[in-house]
Amino acid sequence: MNNAAYVALMRAAHDRAGMPVGRLRELTIANREPLGPEVLVDIGVSVLEADASHRRIAYALRAQGRLAAQVEAVWQDSGPTLEVELPRIARDAGGRPFRFSQVVRSHEVAPDGAARPQAILQWLEHAVFRAAARAGWPGTRMEAANFLSLVVGHDLVLEAPARDGDELVVTSRLIELRRVSGTWHHEIHRADGALVATDRARGAFLDRAGRIRSAPAEMLEELLGGEPAD
Repeated sequence: MNNAAYVALMRAAHDRAGMPVGRLRELTIANREPLGPEVLVDIGVSVLEADASHRRIAYALRAQGRLAAQVEAVWQDSGPTLEVELPRIARDAGGRPFRFSQVVRSHEVAPDGAARPQAILQWLEHAVFRAAARAGWPGTRMEAANFLSLVVGHDLVLEAPARDGDELVVTSRLIELRRVSGTWHHEIHRADGALVATDRARGAFLDRAGRIRSAPAEMLEELLGGEPAD
Protein backbone atom coordinates (compact mmCIF):
# COMPACT_ATOMS: atom_id res chain seq x y z
CA MET A 1 0.00 0.00 0.00
CA ASN A 2 1.47 3.36 -0.99
CA ASN A 3 1.37 6.66 0.86
CA ALA A 4 -1.55 8.00 -1.14
CA ALA A 5 -3.67 5.11 0.17
CA TYR A 6 -2.68 6.01 3.75
CA VAL A 7 -4.08 9.50 3.17
CA ALA A 8 -7.37 8.07 1.90
CA LEU A 9 -7.63 5.89 5.02
CA MET A 10 -6.76 8.87 7.22
CA ARG A 11 -9.51 10.98 5.69
CA ALA A 12 -12.06 8.16 6.04
CA ALA A 13 -11.18 7.77 9.73
CA HIS A 14 -11.33 11.55 10.22
CA ASP A 15 -14.85 11.71 8.79
CA ARG A 16 -16.04 8.64 10.69
CA ALA A 17 -14.80 10.15 13.96
CA GLY A 18 -16.99 13.18 13.27
CA MET A 19 -14.08 15.62 13.11
CA PRO A 20 -14.78 18.97 11.40
CA VAL A 21 -13.03 19.46 8.08
CA GLY A 22 -11.08 22.66 7.55
CA ARG A 23 -8.34 23.42 5.08
CA LEU A 24 -5.60 20.79 5.13
CA ARG A 25 -2.28 22.64 5.48
CA GLU A 26 0.28 20.05 6.53
CA LEU A 27 0.55 16.28 6.32
CA THR A 28 3.29 14.18 7.89
CA ILE A 29 3.53 10.45 7.18
CA ALA A 30 5.91 8.05 8.93
CA ASN A 31 5.85 4.45 7.70
CA ARG A 32 6.79 1.74 10.21
CA GLU A 33 5.82 -1.51 8.50
CA PRO A 34 4.43 -2.23 5.04
CA LEU A 35 0.74 -2.96 4.64
CA GLY A 36 -0.16 -5.59 2.08
CA PRO A 37 -3.45 -6.35 0.32
CA GLU A 38 -6.47 -7.80 2.13
CA VAL A 39 -5.22 -6.56 5.52
CA LEU A 40 -7.65 -5.23 8.13
CA VAL A 41 -6.43 -1.83 9.31
CA ASP A 42 -7.48 -0.21 12.59
CA ILE A 43 -7.09 3.58 12.73
CA GLY A 44 -6.93 5.52 15.97
CA VAL A 45 -7.74 9.24 15.83
CA SER A 46 -6.58 11.68 18.52
CA VAL A 47 -6.42 15.46 18.87
CA LEU A 48 -2.88 16.66 19.64
CA GLU A 49 -3.54 20.41 19.58
CA ALA A 50 -6.55 22.63 18.99
CA ASP A 51 -7.42 26.32 19.16
CA ALA A 52 -9.69 28.74 17.34
CA SER A 53 -7.57 28.74 14.18
CA HIS A 54 -6.40 25.16 13.65
CA ARG A 55 -6.27 21.56 14.86
CA ARG A 56 -3.41 19.05 14.76
CA ILE A 57 -4.77 15.51 14.54
CA ALA A 58 -2.86 12.21 14.81
CA TYR A 59 -3.90 9.01 13.06
CA ALA A 60 -2.29 5.67 14.03
CA LEU A 61 -2.70 2.87 11.49
CA ARG A 62 -2.38 -0.62 12.99
CA ALA A 63 -2.62 -4.09 11.51
CA GLN A 64 -2.87 -7.11 13.81
CA GLY A 65 -2.00 -4.85 16.72
CA ARG A 66 1.28 -3.64 15.18
CA LEU A 67 1.84 0.01 14.29
CA ALA A 68 2.17 0.27 10.51
CA ALA A 69 2.12 4.04 9.98
CA GLN A 70 1.63 7.31 11.82
CA VAL A 71 0.00 10.28 10.12
CA GLU A 72 -0.35 13.82 11.47
CA ALA A 73 -2.46 16.49 9.81
CA VAL A 74 -2.87 20.19 10.49
CA TRP A 75 -6.35 21.46 9.59
CA GLN A 76 -6.84 25.23 9.52
CA ASP A 77 -10.28 26.55 10.38
CA SER A 78 -9.82 30.33 10.35
CA GLY A 79 -7.38 33.22 10.48
CA PRO A 80 -4.29 34.04 8.40
CA THR A 81 -2.58 31.19 6.60
CA LEU A 82 -0.43 29.25 9.05
CA GLU A 83 3.31 29.36 8.53
CA VAL A 84 4.68 25.84 8.19
CA GLU A 85 8.39 24.98 8.14
CA LEU A 86 9.84 21.93 6.48
CA PRO A 87 12.23 19.79 8.53
CA ARG A 88 15.88 20.83 8.45
CA ILE A 89 18.52 18.72 6.75
CA ALA A 90 22.08 18.25 7.97
CA ARG A 91 23.73 19.12 4.65
CA ASP A 92 22.33 19.79 1.19
CA ALA A 93 23.60 17.14 -1.23
CA GLY A 94 23.40 19.68 -4.06
CA GLY A 95 21.26 17.66 -6.44
CA ARG A 96 20.20 19.46 -9.62
CA PRO A 97 16.47 19.55 -10.45
CA PHE A 98 14.29 17.30 -12.56
CA ARG A 99 11.13 18.91 -14.01
CA PHE A 100 7.98 17.86 -15.81
CA SER A 101 4.58 19.38 -16.58
CA GLN A 102 1.12 17.90 -16.25
CA VAL A 103 -2.53 18.94 -16.19
CA VAL A 104 -4.88 18.30 -13.27
CA ARG A 105 -7.56 15.81 -14.30
CA SER A 106 -11.17 15.84 -13.15
CA HIS A 107 -10.95 12.55 -11.21
CA GLU A 108 -8.08 14.00 -9.13
CA VAL A 109 -10.24 16.83 -7.78
CA ALA A 110 -12.19 16.75 -4.49
CA PRO A 111 -15.73 18.14 -4.04
CA ASP A 112 -14.25 21.49 -2.92
CA GLY A 113 -12.70 21.88 -6.39
CA ALA A 114 -9.04 21.44 -5.34
CA ALA A 115 -6.75 18.53 -6.17
CA ARG A 116 -6.89 15.79 -3.55
CA PRO A 117 -3.82 15.28 -1.32
CA GLN A 118 -3.81 11.65 -2.51
CA ALA A 119 -3.38 12.84 -6.09
CA ILE A 120 -0.56 15.19 -5.10
CA LEU A 121 1.35 12.34 -3.42
CA GLN A 122 0.85 10.20 -6.52
CA TRP A 123 2.33 12.97 -8.70
CA LEU A 124 5.38 13.10 -6.40
CA GLU A 125 5.76 9.32 -6.45
CA HIS A 126 5.72 9.50 -10.25
CA ALA A 127 8.28 12.33 -10.11
CA VAL A 128 10.85 10.07 -8.40
CA PHE A 129 10.31 7.15 -10.78
CA ARG A 130 10.49 9.53 -13.72
CA ALA A 131 13.70 11.12 -12.42
CA ALA A 132 15.31 7.71 -11.99
CA ALA A 133 14.33 6.69 -15.51
CA ARG A 134 15.57 9.99 -16.95
CA ALA A 135 18.88 9.45 -15.16
CA GLY A 136 19.23 6.05 -16.81
CA TRP A 137 17.89 3.95 -13.94
CA PRO A 138 14.45 2.57 -14.87
CA GLY A 139 12.91 -0.14 -12.73
CA THR A 140 14.46 -2.94 -14.78
CA ARG A 141 17.99 -1.63 -14.18
CA MET A 142 17.33 -1.22 -10.45
CA GLU A 143 16.02 -4.78 -10.29
CA ALA A 144 19.12 -6.06 -12.07
CA ALA A 145 21.25 -4.19 -9.52
CA ASN A 146 19.26 -5.80 -6.66
CA PHE A 147 18.15 -2.38 -5.44
CA LEU A 148 14.94 -0.60 -4.52
CA SER A 149 14.04 2.54 -2.58
CA LEU A 150 11.05 2.36 -0.24
CA VAL A 151 9.35 5.61 0.78
CA VAL A 152 9.31 5.79 4.58
CA GLY A 153 7.96 9.28 5.11
CA HIS A 154 6.57 12.53 3.76
CA ASP A 155 6.43 16.07 5.09
CA LEU A 156 3.87 17.69 2.78
CA VAL A 157 2.80 21.35 2.98
CA LEU A 158 -0.23 22.44 0.94
CA GLU A 159 -0.47 26.01 -0.32
CA ALA A 160 -2.57 27.35 -3.23
CA PRO A 161 -5.18 24.98 -4.69
CA ALA A 162 -4.71 23.21 -8.01
CA ARG A 163 -7.98 22.86 -9.89
CA ASP A 164 -9.33 20.83 -12.79
CA GLY A 165 -7.47 21.78 -15.95
CA ASP A 166 -4.63 23.67 -14.23
CA GLU A 167 -1.23 23.09 -15.79
CA LEU A 168 1.40 22.32 -13.18
CA VAL A 169 5.18 22.11 -13.08
CA VAL A 170 6.66 19.51 -10.70
CA THR A 171 10.30 20.14 -9.69
CA SER A 172 12.27 17.54 -7.74
CA ARG A 173 15.84 17.28 -6.56
CA LEU A 174 17.86 15.01 -4.28
CA ILE A 175 18.81 17.12 -1.26
CA GLU A 176 20.14 14.69 1.35
CA LEU A 177 22.07 11.43 1.17
CA ARG A 178 22.96 9.09 3.97
CA ARG A 179 24.50 5.64 3.85
CA VAL A 180 21.20 3.79 3.48
CA SER A 181 18.64 6.56 2.84
CA GLY A 182 17.97 9.70 0.83
CA THR A 183 15.59 12.67 0.79
CA TRP A 184 13.92 14.36 -2.19
CA HIS A 185 12.63 17.93 -2.13
CA HIS A 186 9.57 18.47 -4.34
CA GLU A 187 7.75 21.64 -5.34
CA ILE A 188 4.59 21.96 -7.41
CA HIS A 189 3.74 25.29 -9.07
CA ARG A 190 0.77 26.37 -11.16
CA ALA A 191 1.33 28.01 -14.53
CA ASP A 192 0.70 31.41 -12.91
CA GLY A 193 3.64 30.79 -10.57
CA ALA A 194 1.59 30.07 -7.43
CA LEU A 195 3.09 27.42 -5.16
CA VAL A 196 0.70 24.48 -4.76
CA ALA A 197 2.74 22.17 -2.51
CA THR A 198 6.17 21.42 -1.13
CA ASP A 199 7.26 18.02 0.13
CA ARG A 200 10.23 16.26 1.68
CA ALA A 201 10.07 12.56 0.81
CA ARG A 202 12.41 10.17 2.62
CA GLY A 203 13.39 6.85 1.08
CA ALA A 204 15.18 3.83 2.58
CA PHE A 205 17.61 1.84 0.42
CA LEU A 206 16.94 -1.91 0.31
CA ASP A 207 17.75 -4.99 -1.72
CA ARG A 208 15.00 -7.03 -3.36
CA ALA A 209 14.72 -9.21 -0.24
CA GLY A 210 14.05 -6.17 1.95
CA ARG A 211 17.48 -5.99 3.57
CA ILE A 212 19.04 -2.54 4.14
CA ARG A 213 21.88 -1.72 1.72
CA SER A 214 23.62 1.29 0.21
CA ALA A 215 22.58 2.65 -3.17
CA PRO A 216 24.70 2.10 -6.29
CA ALA A 217 27.22 4.96 -6.41
CA GLU A 218 26.72 5.38 -10.17
CA MET A 219 22.97 5.81 -9.72
CA LEU A 220 23.39 8.48 -7.03
CA GLU A 221 25.86 10.39 -9.19
CA GLU A 222 23.41 10.42 -12.11
CA LEU A 223 20.46 11.42 -9.93
CA LEU A 224 22.45 14.30 -8.46
CA GLY A 225 23.11 15.49 -12.02
CA GLY A 226 19.45 16.38 -12.56
CA GLU A 227 17.42 16.50 -15.77
CA PRO A 228 19.59 15.42 -18.73
CA ALA A 229 19.64 17.45 -21.92
CA ASP A 230 17.45 15.94 -24.62
